[in-house]
Amino acid sequence: MFLKPGCGRMKRIFTVLLAFLELILCMVPLAAEEEEVLDENGLPIIENCTGAYLYNFENDQILFAKGETERIYPTATAKIMAGIVSIEQLGNNLTQSVLITEEMLKASGGIKMGLTAGEIVTVEQLLYAALVNNANDAVIALAYTAAGSVEDFVALMNEKATQLGAYDTHYTNPMGLHSDSMVTTIADTAIIARHAYTIPLFMEIVSTPKYVMEATNQSDYRNLYNRNSLISKFYNSGYFYKRAIGMNAGSTSQGGYCICAVAEDPASGLTYLAIVMGGKEVEGEIYSYANAIRLFDWAFESFTYIEVLRQDKIVCELPVNLSSALDYVTLVPETSITVYLPTSTIVSEDIRYSYNTYEDSLNAPISAGQTAGTITVLMGDRILGSCNLITTSSVTRSEFLYFLARIREFSKGRFFKATLISIIVFSIAYVFIKAGWREHRMRKRSRNINNRPY
Repeated sequence: MFLKPGCGRMKRIFTVLLAFLELILCMVPLAAEEEEVLDENGLPIIENCTGAYLYNFENDQILFAKGETERIYPTATAKIMAGIVSIEQLGNNLTQSVLITEEMLKASGGIKMGLTAGEIVTVEQLLYAALVNNANDAVIALAYTAAGSVEDFVALMNEKATQLGAYDTHYTNPMGLHSDSMVTTIADTAIIARHAYTIPLFMEIVSTPKYVMEATNQSDYRNLYNRNSLISKFYNSGYFYKRAIGMNAGSTSQGGYCICAVAEDPASGLTYLAIVMGGKEVEGEIYSYANAIRLFDWAFESFTYIEVLRQDKIVCELPVNLSSALDYVTLVPETSITVYLPTSTIVSEDIRYSYNTYEDSLNAPISAGQTAGTITVLMGDRILGSCNLITTSSVTRSEFLYFLARIREFSKGRFFKATLISIIVFSIAYVFIKAGWREHRMRKRSRNINNRPY
């Protein structure tokens, strides 16, 4: 057998390609295994942190909670409460001028924006600097402006926490700097964050990627970038999340990395709050951000609104009386029912219905949309919703059938029965009386005949 020229070379190339394909196929399962982000219960794998929390605003549902009652240090999330109190006290006068003093600057520490003594700024500028850039000198200036001192401002923060029901939270400063006695829980942080979400000005500020602060009497304009890397790429571009709309991120050596973030998807109409506390940095990966993104991705992929009852679903038929046009009328739901459920839900398999009608049949005339019963939608033992059952069409009444029905109805009444009995009694009495009178006349006539003279 003779090989054509170049055949051996082609064979070697083919062998190499096969080996390469086998290598790729062997690597695929490993890659899939590395990308595994859910545990055996279908929940996101959250690691290298103290705890985490995920909440859906529209449906008031906690979807994930880990270590939510453990006492932790609030770190930068203290600024969420500082923002709430500042807006409550100063939000109606954003243009108010604030004179920065040496006392304010001495009370601040950590991250600063570079305010100077004698500088005049506005409340609005301080709010943006504090909540966008985490600037502690701006936070302290707000505290002095809102309450007269840091101590009195912190008292307002603790009072607000109690008012909201965050009973395991205690603040000692508004900046989030470490203090052994300043503690909170993830559950409390969620309470505070959910309240902050209801404040339009707060959300407007914390969703700002970059704030350009106008020049003051002692400074040129400043570019203040959001320190929440889900919102801004300035400090770390690796965690930008296009659905994120705020709130706060930071860290301390004692409390680790923390994030309290909100993300929304306008297409689905869903908004989530994710909190990760005590995050670690492992091999360059900041797990407060990594876990928050994992929670958000899981929520947006795993839950949606599903129509579990269609408005045009024919539920049952009811017999119709007094009509010569239709023998029955169909019943459908008055409204459709859409529920927030896992995307894995199969309506035909997982959803069941229970309904009842007010009557076994309906009497004409019937109008379209007439309420005739109720239907309840269930998933397991959980009631997903309920609504009225209504008729789909109008049905006219046959006057002849109605007349006959009235006669039948009248014949079943007590008055008719009493009248009938009375007639029968009187008839019988009449017969007896008439028979008696006839007998009497015959006897009288017989006596008269017998008494005649012959």
